[in-house]
Amino acid sequence: MNATKTLLAQEFDNYPFEEDKRYELDEGELIETTRPAYNHNRVMGILFAELYNYFRTHPIGEVLLSENLYALSPNTRRSPNVAVILGDRHQELKDAKVIPIIPEIAAEVLSPSETPRTIHRKLKQYFAAGVKEVWLIDPEAREVEIWTGSTLPDRALTTGEALASPLLPGFALPLADLFA
Repeated sequence: MNATKTLLAQEFDNYPFEEDKRYELDEGELIETTRPAYNHNRVMGILFAELYNYFRTHPIGEVLLSENLYALSPNTRRSPNVAVILGDRHQELKDAKVIPIIPEIAAEVLSPSETPRTIHRKLKQYFAAGVKEVWLIDPEAREVEIWTGSTLPDRALTTGEALASPLLPGFALPLADLFA
């Protein structure tokens, strides 16, 4: 990720971005994010599909992909790879360019270019905004960490276990399927 400019949130929300690039606002700093590789997108797609199917049979919320930016604070806009918003918020979201609703779950599929510092910075921002769970998914190690606070993960899941959450009753995604 390369920092290029400092912006106010209102400037960022109306910035004329280039179509083929992705950006986030990190406490006022404009960040250009890299396009993910195949394995990253594959894991993200499987997670999205499983959550989408879950919400079709359990209509308690919805799942969104990383094309959406979330207003985490007055000067921070983040785009988790997969976000879960509980409740029927469709009317509030239908015309949103930047989503003002904080997701209950933010899932980040780790990229080799991400450093521990950038990951922990995102975690702090997510939890300060009110996110209840963050799923850190490591495709290379084939592991998932579930965080409910920014200091230490609550659980680290490995092969043979399933990704589940008390926020999503009945949802369980075996890691073998996630990393298939």
